[in-house]
Amino acid sequence: MSLLTVEGLRVHFGHGDTQVQALHDVDLTIEPGEIVGLVGESGSGKTVTSLALMGLLDPRSSRIEGRAVLDGKELWDEKGERKTPRHEIPMAMVFQEPMTALDPVFTVGYQLMETLKVRRGMDKRAARAEALSLLDAVGISDPKARMKAYPHELSGGMRQRVMIAIALACDPKLLIADEPTTAVDVTIQAQLLDLIKKLSRERGMSVLFVTHDLGVVSETCDRMITMYAGRVVERGPVKEVLAAPGHPYTAGLLAALPSPESRGGRLATIPGRVPPPGDVVEGCIFRPRCPYAQDECRTEQKLIALTDTREVRCIRSREIDFEGVAS
Repeated sequence: MSLLTVEGLRVHFGHGDTQVQALHDVDLTIEPGEIVGLVGESGSGKTVTSLALMGLLDPRSSRIEGRAVLDGKELWDEKGERKTPRHEIPMAMVFQEPMTALDPVFTVGYQLMETLKVRRGMDKRAARAEALSLLDAVGISDPKARMKAYPHELSGGMRQRVMIAIALACDPKLLIADEPTTAVDVTIQAQLLDLIKKLSRERGMSVLFVTHDLGVVSETCDRMITMYAGRVVERGPVKEVLAAPGHPYTAGLLAALPSPESRGGRLATIPGRVPPPGDVVEGCIFRPRCPYAQDECRTEQKLIALTDTREVRCIRSREIDFEGVAS
């Protein structure tokens, strides 16, 4: 049984006639202990998907449809309202920029202990002991001293480790990591990726890794889901997808990666931009940017099985050979 099952997730923003649809029938599953990468350019719907699952979208300006079940618990009802109290949902999120996610006027220890008190009902003494243990678990040296520090006194990498510790304080079965390595240098990025993989393995914790970096996906994830304009356009095992992408968009993302062969030359790009929510494109949503588009692409595209383990939203996926992309 999957830990997370999402079926037909749709998100609308706005009111009345001004509503726009940001997500279109997103389906996904995550198995216990699995790390799944959610990839795509800015505006593809990755973060909206994460915030919808976490219940962090403002109900005054957004509307959720579809079904999501985590560890046997329905996340929202048929009206899109939170069905299970947030403290009963074994899920937590690590945000992209820890300096804005951490409160600058409280110490690291206070924020970590408050999380433990609220989410796990610990008293002050137990919360302090567990906070020290969590800081040690995420690789922060001298936890006692760091407990007294304010966020601005820590480096970017250490702040992100604190965010991971706060997420672990919720004892999650699913951790959503939204671009957690964007604000740190390459060395710290590698350390944080190793830490997330280690925690997932040791705790049997599943991870939804939101990123635009396919290099990170290749190093970290078991499966990957490519999103474009609020739709899933490809999904499958990481090794299979990266070796032979089935959708032109995934292939374009791969072609844009720097390589030793591209040194000194211009990197490949995908022309155009992701259409904003509300834009209507006839047929395949990627068609205006796709170098392989034909008249048949003006019809609606549905996810089709490419293999037993892969699905792709492209009517030409079996006939296109993405030269120079597969490796």
